[in-house]
Amino acid sequence: MNEIIKKQNQELKNVIYKTPALITLFVASQVAGGHLVPAEERTAKVYLSVLSNQAGKELQDYFQEVKKTFDDDIKTLNEELPKDTKIRKEKIEQLLQPVKTFLSQLPPSSGIVFKDALLGFVLHARDFRQDTLESVILPFVSDDLRKIENERLRRILD
Repeated sequence: MNEIIKKQNQELKNVIYKTPALITLFVASQVAGGHLVPAEERTAKVYLSVLSNQAGKELQDYFQEVKKTFDDDIKTLNEELPKDTKIRKEKIEQLLQPVKTFLSQLPPSSGIVFKDALLGFVLHARDFRQDTLESVILPFVSDDLRKIENERLRRILD
């Protein structure tokens, strides 16, 4: 994937490599206060480690590269992005717009795999944020509600 990314302009490359950090911060903005907590950041790092070692061959190089700067990226972005939750979410969506375009231009097989891996950051961060009722009991009560929520959060990359 890095070979495809390296062919993009510098600004787009920077955003593509910061996408996991942006997604993590977007999900943190979904809850009251919108503050990134240390345990949430650790959850994202664990998922990033898993992807950098176990993602498909075509994505491992990307996630290994992201892993090198993730700590700095998430810290810098968290400080630089607006503090107001609504404005922060809007700014992150604006920053992710070129990534959405990039993903749509990839061959379908690569685009789907890449998007699914990135959406994993949404799910891991969201799962951290959910309370026990939502994350343990709700899936057994209604898979439909969880599917609706997944689709709602999916819009940040669609």
